[in-house]
Amino acid sequence: MSGNTQTEIGLFPVSYLIGTNLEGAPTLLLNLLVAPPKHSVTGSAHIVNHSTHPALNVHSHVHGDYTYLTVMPPSEGRILITAQGHSGNTPNFKLHLVLNHDWKQGIANYSYFNGSAWVEVDNVPAKLNPELKSRYFPLPLEPGPVILPNPPIMALYGVPIQSAIASGDLAHMKTLAAYARQQLDAQPQLRKELDALKAEIAKLDRK
Repeated sequence: MSGNTQTEIGLFPVSYLIGTNLEGAPTLLLNLLVAPPKHSVTGSAHIVNHSTHPALNVHSHVHGDYTYLTVMPPSEGRILITAQGHSGNTPNFKLHLVLNHDWKQGIANYSYFNGSAWVEVDNVPAKLNPELKSRYFPLPLEPGPVILPNPPIMALYGVPIQSAIASGDLAHMKTLAAYARQQLDAQPQLRKELDALKAEIAKLDRK
């Protein structure tokens, strides 16, 4: 799935582990639902550091945008995600994440509020979280629109919706509800295109 050629239909989830794995360094787990039509992201961030006393444990509800960055050949393009987060009504997270064109890895700069001060974390590696799963179906490691046979809507939205309900964040729940409705409304057109694709495959198979 590359830069500007990515399909602009449907949502897809991505999850990143962000950190150096060095002793004493924090680790950020970033779960996002990407909406290509709006070039927007929504989800959650969880920052932990068990080497501090008390242990660091920051949760944030995240929203932001992404854009494709053009670079000079032969280098490939990059993806820039900028996002902010909050806990309740209190801002507590900021993110600047530059990913490779395939969404698989990149470099992050982020800051979080630890309850008394903002803490900056710069130039830390980000990689796909191989344990990203839906409650109902395993999701593919490769980022991209999720297409399942006769999928229930919860297969795609289960984890983000459950997280939003648990948070009690009304704005976050309304955003996910709107995205889910867009996906449902797009299904007739997707099925029409799929039928056309199947017909073309059958025609070529007969040759």
